[in-house]
Amino acid sequence: MTSEKLLSFTVLFTLFFNTLYSQEYKIKVKIKNLPEKDTLYLAHRFADKLYADDTTLVDKNGIGVFSGTKKLDGGIYVVIIPALRKQYFEFLIDKSMQFNIETDTSNFIENIKVTGSDENKMFFDWQREMAHLEKQMRAASDKIKEYTANKKQDSIKIWQDKGLAIDNERKAYWEKIKKDNPASLLAKILNVLTPVEIPDPEYPENLEKRDSLTRLFQYLYNKDHYWDNIDFSDDRLLRTPFIETKMKEFFKNVVLTHPDSLTKEAIKVCELSRKNKYFFQYTVIYITNYFETSQIMGMDRVFVNLADKYYLSGECWWADSTLLSKMGERVNKIKPNMLGEIAPDLKMEDANEKWQQLKFVKADFTILVFWEPSCGHCKKEIPKLYELYKSIRDKGIEVFAVYTQNDTTEWKKFINEHAILDWLNVYDKYHITNFRNLYDIYSTPVIYILDKNKKIIAKRIGVDQIEKFLEFERNKNKK
Repeated sequence: MTSEKLLSFTVLFTLFFNTLYSQEYKIKVKIKNLPEKDTLYLAHRFADKLYADDTTLVDKNGIGVFSGTKKLDGGIYVVIIPALRKQYFEFLIDKSMQFNIETDTSNFIENIKVTGSDENKMFFDWQREMAHLEKQMRAASDKIKEYTANKKQDSIKIWQDKGLAIDNERKAYWEKIKKDNPASLLAKILNVLTPVEIPDPEYPENLEKRDSLTRLFQYLYNKDHYWDNIDFSDDRLLRTPFIETKMKEFFKNVVLTHPDSLTKEAIKVCELSRKNKYFFQYTVIYITNYFETSQIMGMDRVFVNLADKYYLSGECWWADSTLLSKMGERVNKIKPNMLGEIAPDLKMEDANEKWQQLKFVKADFTILVFWEPSCGHCKKEIPKLYELYKSIRDKGIEVFAVYTQNDTTEWKKFINEHAILDWLNVYDKYHITNFRNLYDIYSTPVIYILDKNKKIIAKRIGVDQIEKFLEFERNKNKK
């Protein structure tokens, strides 16, 4: 992530935290066997990060008290014990703001006792039960592996059934918590953690392409019902790691990796999150940043679509004029060079002071590369690209190589020393093309691939990927 992107993202989350409403809390923590004057830290989770809230020293009885005149916002909180190699245990801030936790250093969760907070009694009971069931499940899994190695099918079936029974016990336990305490933070967390249960489609056994249709049904059902149980009105869920995990999984593994599909689903999630202003803020920030920083080719279109719809339309109440200006600049630099767009034309002089124009290059595929000889990476990649070009140019491939600097002596020396003379070597002698903005050139080398109509079909692609990509495109065009 560039420093500019990181700064804007950090500013957004700083604003996010500073706007939340608050009141009084007092949490007494007693940890047996902890030396006097040891430090305890209180922090809360937000996505995959921890943010400090308070600190205290323990007395001779191992007691430390966290207190403040402002309310702690609901979520998962952590007590960190630096003296024990930063070991920690988690608890919930839900309704109760004043309660006591007692445990010891031998096993925090097993030995923990809570007074004054029914939600945390339930939370620690849940953690203990999950640890117990997980132990049973590991034992069943080990047995299945053992009997699989020995090819004992009857024994495998027995332990598979036991594993299924353990998982059914877990599901029943979760459902009871959700049914008995539907408004509790733990119930809301369990809803986030519960995967979509996909029913079997009612297709006739003899239906043509039944397997393909079943897979399509499963994909669509999972995608369309993925967010059903998430309470977007409850911003306590933001102070857990689970919403970010849920979103990351959705955009990485659930939705087809196509800009149009991802844009549609991203907007759907953002609209669902409008039930709570902070949830909406987090969702728009997270998803926009996710696609702005994606390393997958073409995902910048999703970023542009989201920036246009939410930031540049004035819907992001947290974004100041500076951020909006930077966002607009970023969008304007990406729009001309997105996949599917016709490449902006470039008219430049070559090394022999003859004018060359990109749109007049006759080729099935044009490799457009921006580079400079003083760039360490270019020194390796440009000769590699030239060797590749020599092996594929008879397949309708041409290269339009743009030198990005002004020192023609350095440039000509490099192309002559490496005998890179067969493709079009050009530069912007009079600084009239605006190529840096048109092609978003802030580092080198940068490689685009254009089809015969000069439509952009690949961008920021590595030299090692070019040959396979072109082969794929040629085969696709034959169909």
